[in-house]
Amino acid sequence: MQSLESQLFSFIVTLLMGITIGIFFDFYNVTKGIIRPRKVGIYLGDLLFWVITTIVVFFMLLIGNWGELRFYVVIGILAGVLCYIKLLSRIVIKTLLYIICIIKRVLACIAKGLRFFWFVISYPVILLGNIIIIPVGLLGRTYNKLCNFTGRQSERFIKKPARKKAVLLKKNIKNKLNSLFNRKP
Repeated sequence: MQSLESQLFSFIVTLLMGITIGIFFDFYNVTKGIIRPRKVGIYLGDLLFWVITTIVVFFMLLIGNWGELRFYVVIGILAGVLCYIKLLSRIVIKTLLYIICIIKRVLACIAKGLRFFWFVISYPVILLGNIIIIPVGLLGRTYNKLCNFTGRQSERFIKKPARKKAVLLKKNIKNKLNSLFNRKP
């Protein structure tokens, strides 16, 4: 038989277990409200919640009363959960939401700083690229247009007449060779 002090200590530990379960439950609900998972995510989250809660309760039972599961343990856990829900739940939820809001603001400031840092680093490179690429692009387009124009003009004024002259020259050479060797074409 346990002494009254031992039973009182065990009961207080079970009340703390109930409060711990309530804190876990509120933390899970707030997290679930922010993340908004789909049905499968909710099922997996519920399963994970109960696995973690069971492990924590088991270790607290080992600490509180050497793992003995008695009726007053169940009553103590239920009483702890009810006390937590009635007295502390709103405060803990508001505190969790406030902490999450602060974390979001800090992350937003960090992201803003990183964007500014990236801008400071990349802007000179972009500016230098624009200073070099735009004129080079314009020169390239001008060069292409000039090459196309000169290509068309050379086709018109040089290549076509040269072909005609080459064909005529070939005929002339052929005729001369035939006349030299007295062959009739």
